[in-house]
Amino acid sequence: HHGGTDLTADVRAKEPWASAILALILPYRPYPDSVPVSGNYPSSNKAYHAANRLMRALNGQGVRTERAYVPIRELLIRNGAGVPLKNGLTYIPGCGTRFSVQTLLIDLPEAEFTPVQVQEEPFCTKCHACEKVCPSGAISESGYDYAKCARAYMGGEPMEDWVMDAMTSILGCELCQSICPYNREIEPMQDVPEAFALEKLLTGDVKPALEIVGTNLNKNGRLIQHACVMAAKQGRKDLLPLIERLLEDQREGVRAATAYAVKRLR
Repeated sequence: HHGGTDLTADVRAKEPWASAILALILPYRPYPDSVPVSGNYPSSNKAYHAANRLMRALNGQGVRTERAYVPIRELLIRNGAGVPLKNGLTYIPGCGTRFSVQTLLIDLPEAEFTPVQVQEEPFCTKCHACEKVCPSGAISESGYDYAKCARAYMGGEPMEDWVMDAMTSILGCELCQSICPYNREIEPMQDVPEAFALEKLLTGDVKPALEIVGTNLNKNGRLIQHACVMAAKQGRKDLLPLIERLLEDQREGVRAATAYAVKRLR
């Protein structure tokens, strides 16, 4: 992944001043399946800002704390906090796979930690639900193939039809999470912010949504692109006038998503 180029696994060599890594885990509840919005990004944005507040507070008390750019999944697994699943996700008891993680380096005077191994065999040895439901075939008996995952191609660049065909929510595809047995006990949220209404996004009123998911998530009109696709998926012909106005948009990704939606809605 393009965002993983600066990760380090040898923290002691790169950051010798730090004595510990804080893994800050924020569980979240998804939106109902009937609501085409991913719950991951609102949670991730909330966790990011909470970690920043903690970092500032610790530094203000003279405890040196910085962002930790480490492989988070490996950190959780090797320290017994999580169990790796076939679909590329990680299970944490009490959270399922619905959580966001932020990591901080910290210089504690007495850093002690005893890992508690999660003695649990993943359902993945018997369950094939995510394999069957994955719309792009990214999950198989041998595991998860990032290059085939449609979500990897939803970052703002023009999307191919197969990617838009696989999309199940604004900002992603949630099928493997929704079907996972580890998430069965997690009750969805009932209140969905008005900021995600397709009508608002298609008119370019994206600021309220970006305040929830993070201001960096609208590269090349990403939210508008996704709103077009979800309008097509929902058969929202009433939104055609708003979508057709975007056919001449200067952003290539928006034009591609608009053409996809218009073709299907007409």
